[in-house]
Order: sequence, then structure tokens, then C-alpha cells
Amino acid sequence: MKINIVVGSTRQARGSDKVAKWVATTAKNMGIEADFTVVDLMDYKLEMFDGPMPPQGMKDRQEEGDLKQWLNVMGDADGYVFVTPEYNHSIPAVLKNAIDYLDFQLMKKPSAIVSHGAIGGARANEHLRLILNSNLGSVIIPESVTLKAPVAFAEVILDDGTLHGDYNKEQSPLEALLGSIVWYTAALHAARNS
Repeated sequence: MKINIVVGSTRQARGSDKVAKWVATTAKNMGIEADFTVVDLMDYKLEMFDGPMPPQGMKDRQEEGDLKQWLNVMGDADGYVFVTPEYNHSIPAVLKNAIDYLDFQLMKKPSAIVSHGAIGGARANEHLRLILNSNLGSVIIPESVTLKAPVAFAEVILDDGTLHGDYNKEQSPLEALLGSIVWYTAALHAARNS
């Protein structure tokens, strides 16, 4: 089973990459038997989506370059953990744009959301939940993580991907989320292949 951890920000001095490392490190430390892969939007140079119609309606769609790689890496996964900060009560434009390029990659596959920000990114978390469960057909798991973090992520997540002691209370919700995403990924994978 392959589960992508999507880093949903490309901003300078972002914290989402550190949060994604925390997610990956926790999965490893839990001994979960799944391939957790960090997928960083910074590695894909995607133009703003301006297609004549939504990708779901574009038959014989032919893409190339970074966009083709983005679509392939998302299509190859069985489940997803989206890491997002909160920008103006929502998700970053770069994450929404990357999602807008998807057609059927997420269909009947589970997604989990780990948000962060001054109030834990709760509004971005809820907004992303609606987006992923729209026409894309992803199954959003019930658990989510809202990491209340200051701007200085060095005070929250250490270089080894573990939490600073003052934030240990955030560990249990992440472990519950990871257990759940693995369960849903296995169950939906079996159902899609039966």
C-alpha cells in the first residue's frame, strides 16, 4: 500500500514540509506496514489551471512534464495525507490549483488531513475536506489533526521529525489518524480490486 503525504505549501519559510516530516516519522516509528511517500508541491511547477473544462470531462487527455508527473504520482497512490496551512481561512492557492488538475486519481481512495496554523488550520481543514470529497470522490476519514503552531516551527518539530516536548499532546491524534488512514486504505483497496 502506498500513501502519499502531500506538502500543500510552497511558500518561503513554510512549515508544511516540517509537518509532513513529522507525519512520515510517526508512521515509521509506529511500524506501520505501508509505504508513506512525501510528495512536495514545490517539486512540480504547475501553471494556473485554465483548461476549457474540468479535467474529468477531458477525454483523451494528454499531459506532459511536471503535470504528467504530478498526475502519475497521485494516481499511483492508494491513500493520501494532505498537509495544509491555513491562508485567509482556507488552503493555499498552490494546493487548490494542484487539486484542480486531478481527474480520477483520488476516486474511491481515502484522504486524511493534517492542518496547522494559529488555530490549528481548522478552517483550512474543513475547506479541504469539502474539496476532496467533491467531484474527485475521495473518501475523507473521520479523524483529522489540527496542529496549533506558532510561526517558528523549530519550536514545534525537531530536526528528526519528532515533536518538541511542549507539543506531545498532539502526538496521539496523529497516531489515531495514521491508524485510520491505513485501515481505510486497505479496505478501499480491497473493495476496488474485488
